[in-house]
Amino acid sequence: MAYQARNSQAPRRGSMPPKPQDSSTLKIASSTSFTEEWQPSQSQLENQINSAIEDIRISLQTLQADIGASDRYVLGLLDVVADDYRAQLPAGKS
Repeated sequence: MAYQARNSQAPRRGSMPPKPQDSSTLKIASSTSFTEEWQPSQSQLENQINSAIEDIRISLQTLQADIGASDRYVLGLLDVVADDYRAQLPAGKS
């Protein structure tokens, strides 16, 4: 649902999902993340980060099974999300 809310049309079967219409208004990354490299604590790695990764993995596997999407299509969905973060990086940073 969140995907459709961000995009005016659902992706066609077998095609990559469309990119966000206006990523310039997204404020995903904090301004401090551009000047200093953030490092998670061991506790964050073991708890929130591992949990978030597993939640994302389960959500995508469930969605993939429900709609019959290919691995390539799911990778495209991840690319859409990653592009939102890439758009926030200053030129030359990746």
